Amino acid sequence: MIVYEYPFNELVRSMLRLEYLFARFNHFLRSDDPELHHNAIAILFDLGDIGSRGDIKSLLLKEFERQKYTLNGLKSSQKVDQETLSQTLSELDAVASRVNSSTGRPNSMITESEWLNAIRTRLNIPGGTSPIDLPSYHVWKNSPSTERRKLLEGYISPLLPWQEACQLFLRLLRESGEAKDVLAHNGSFQQAPSGKVYQLMRITLEDDTLFSEISANKYLLSVRFLKADRDKKAQLINADVPFKLTLCQF
Repeated sequence: MIVYEYPFNELVRSMLRLEYLFARFNHFLRSDDPELHHNAIAILFDLGDIGSRGDIKSLLLKEFERQKYTLNGLKSSQKVDQETLSQTLSELDAVASRVNSSTGRPNSMITESEWLNAIRTRLNIPGGTSPIDLPSYHVWKNSPSTERRKLLEGYISPLLPWQEACQLFLRLLRESGEAKDVLAHNGSFQQAPSGKVYQLMRITLEDDTLFSEISANKYLLSVRFLKADRDKKAQLINADVPFKLTLCQF
């Protein structure tokens, strides 16, 4: 089973990218392998670039306020588990507060480090981080794994509120949708949004050899499925493809 997601706005797109980058960073961080810690450093720069965007921070905080307003309107509903509702509101308050209280640029430790900047400028050069080019980096990669991990944790620390924020934001958004079984006739599926504004589309496939190409606007949602081929151009599917469609709007 494989899941594809399509964001309908820039905030959701940025949160999905952050989730992807944090998952990879944490995976590499847990390792003792210096080459995987090298990968973690490369991802650190991407995390810092997204986390330092003031426009994304503003959009996220506004979205959290909107979500809190929506949830507060459910306090009198007998159909809602009030304990879960209260817990979710507390989570929103806590996470929004941590993101809002982060002063300055959360990636300043990264951008102000001469050592990291030397690494970053050579990442796009073939073999640019070799021992002959960056001997100080070579020393670090040969240091004990606990020391390497401690340094990486120090650099990522100011960005951790963003990890909490994207996890909570995406969890609530994904939980807001209901999966429906649909069929793509001859590999293609279209649906009119019927005036509804969605934030995220999720497609769940049983056949993990297929992938989806998705396009969407306020008039039409369109999905087509292709067969993955590593050696040739991907081929359109001419057979009916069953899948689960989830449209999320919190």
